[in-house]
Amino acid sequence: MRDQAMLCVGRAVFFGYLAISMVMLGSMFDLVLFFRTGAILALVMAVVLLWFAQTAPHRAPEKTETWLLLEDRHRPHNKHAVQLFSQVMQEVYGYFAMLAIWIAIALGLASLLPPLTGLRYIFGN
Repeated sequence: MRDQAMLCVGRAVFFGYLAISMVMLGSMFDLVLFFRTGAILALVMAVVLLWFAQTAPHRAPEKTETWLLLEDRHRPHNKHAVQLFSQVMQEVYGYFAMLAIWIAIALGLASLLPPLTGLRYIFGN
């Protein structure tokens, strides 16, 4: 169950970071803006993932992608199994939220380097 949850949430987070990287590439002309944009959007991703982690116990398992990928014999059928499923989803969302926070911190610190080194623009000016 946990492997399927990691696959589903990881795939969604990957596509989110693909979109973030495309927005970052749009501001590549200014390194500070490039890294700050990534840091802010990574924080937004972390907030969304934390919200999903907080609401996981109240969400019906049948409405998740993880449920669709599980074989029928592995799907939770009783109350205890549904509670375990919600706990697994909460842990997986929390894991990816912490990863997003670390990425946001790294990008935020990287946005401090160009002014300190004197390198601000990649192209001209």
